[in-house]
Amino acid sequence: MENASKALIIAGAILISILLISVGIMVMNSANSLVDEGASTMDQQAIQAFNAPFIQYAGVQRGSTVRSLMQSVISSNGTRDQKITVSGIGSTPEAVISAVSSSRKYTVNITTDTQGLVTGIEITEGATSGGSSGGTSTGTGTASSN
Repeated sequence: MENASKALIIAGAILISILLISVGIMVMNSANSLVDEGASTMDQQAIQAFNAPFIQYAGVQRGSTVRSLMQSVISSNGTRDQKITVSGIGSTPEAVISAVSSSRKYTVNITTDTQGLVTGIEITEGATSGGSSGGTSTGTGTASSN
């Protein structure tokens, strides 16, 4: 009889241990999912921070403003892994700076990748019809005007 009660006590202790281990695993999984959500939010904030200096220039801009944009592109391309390509009136930021005239207006279209990160800027001479703002596009297609 004494052996049977000891066996029941040992079995109970094993069940309690298994229960505690299961609860610990559930807590770890919950904590990991919270960390993953936090990392995703930080990625979105990093994309917005990267895009901020460029998005503000989308639309019809004067030549002096386009030069400022190209200076931002030169700075970004020199310090970050993500490079921004330039197309339209020049294939490099330096070529655009020397091609633009301060007195003329240019249309700036921003191209983004599937994550929303700016990957390209197209500068075309003259204002588009409707004239007040440019647009952004996602993927590898051309940018659209609003």
